[in-house]
Amino acid sequence: MSLYEQVKSINEAEYTINRLIYKHYKHYLNSGITTQQAVVLDIVYLAKRITVGEIAIEMNVSSSAVSQLIAKLEKNKYIRREINLQNRREVFITLDENGLEYFSKQDYVEQQIADKIYSKLSSNELDELERIVGKLREIAMKEL
Repeated sequence: MSLYEQVKSINEAEYTINRLIYKHYKHYLNSGITTQQAVVLDIVYLAKRITVGEIAIEMNVSSSAVSQLIAKLEKNKYIRREINLQNRREVFITLDENGLEYFSKQDYVEQQIADKIYSKLSSNELDELERIVGKLREIAMKEL
């Protein structure tokens, strides 16, 4: 089997797993937000508190494009804007109630996946999988 065929087989298996997970848990994951809005939420979640400009840099888009995404997310209570009391021209973006619930549901699904799927692997298999995926992430970050 060639490298390409092996990679294709791995990718197809991963796609099938992800499709089955999404199909099984979509009532938890289907929040009605767009992919770009989900990216904004992920960035805010990881940063805890961030500015529009920092989000724009992270997404490699304009601040005005981020502001449009934030306006919709704010309207639906996924995020909120807070004025920086030390610099009143600066506005921080944080998660609001629906944003917190969004990540709570994701955590629930991840726990279910761990319990139903990954728990079937041995400790050694999990360690090896974690090592390989970590190595692939490092390579991707360097190459892409």
